[in-house]
Amino acid sequence: MKFTELKASLVGAPSFGYYITGDDEYVRRRAVRLLTESLPFPEFNLTELDSPSSGEVSDALAVMPVMADRRYVVVGTLSEAEDLAGYAESPSPTSVLIVLSRAAGKRGDKKDARLTAFLSSLTEVDCSPVEKRFIFGWMAAEAAKYDSSVTTDAAELLWQYCRGYMTYIRPELDKLCSYRSGGTVTEEDVRQLVTPTEEYAVWQLASAAASGDTQKAYAVLRSLDSSSTAPEMLFTLLYRHFRRMFYTLVTPDESVLSRELGVNAKSIFAVRREAQRFGAVRLKNILLRLSAADGEIKSGALPRDAAAQVLIAAASGGIV
Repeated sequence: MKFTELKASLVGAPSFGYYITGDDEYVRRRAVRLLTESLPFPEFNLTELDSPSSGEVSDALAVMPVMADRRYVVVGTLSEAEDLAGYAESPSPTSVLIVLSRAAGKRGDKKDARLTAFLSSLTEVDCSPVEKRFIFGWMAAEAAKYDSSVTTDAAELLWQYCRGYMTYIRPELDKLCSYRSGGTVTEEDVRQLVTPTEEYAVWQLASAAASGDTQKAYAVLRSLDSSSTAPEMLFTLLYRHFRRMFYTLVTPDESVLSRELGVNAKSIFAVRREAQRFGAVRLKNILLRLSAADGEIKSGALPRDAAAQVLIAAASGGIV
């Protein structure tokens, strides 16, 4: 289920176990909080384990709750399920297991069939970035706490700058509302006070370079921190960006794309829409030019102080 469906699902009895996937850390924390916030006496009924063995997890699940109907066991990383074989068929009626993962849809290790089978028995909660309309509604509610409001254009730009990740949106909105307490947060406030995420900046840089707008590409480049403008890092950022777009055009199976790229269906749609502006042939040529430039940088044939310009030129492939 999606994170936005979790609260409604808790009207009845909870599942015996949940698998928290997705890469928006704020949403992941909210999911765990929703599952455990009504738990009485959490000092007795909430156990958090970082990287336990399956035996330790099994032992924690066997502990009886204290003055409560259930207790919760939260596991940061589960690397094997040797001692949990068969647990899904006969789970403890008084314990709820919560296992955290990173990628949506990724369940264990292909080489460990037992772990994969166990994780597949849990109820998945996808904590990838939530839909824009939910985020906009949340922004309005949060701004009201400061007796403030956020214009639609400001909300849209903040969402873009943070690529839809609540992990980044939350602190930036707090900053904006504090700045405009009792007033209105505008698009200009976002431009002046919010630093775009690296992913957004790279998307802008790549898009500007590919459309031939080198002036804008260099302006975005200057906005990145020094670690991102190092030739090796800049190549990695650009190559990863264009490779992701290329793959969305040549790989029709979205389940394969989601698994291999580590993104959800909504993200695939957005990336594919952008990729279609280029076309597979242009994207392939951009990737080949970037690879050639990277080879010249590593061999020393291309001076490091000229690498950024060459990489941006290599990314210039034109948009249909």
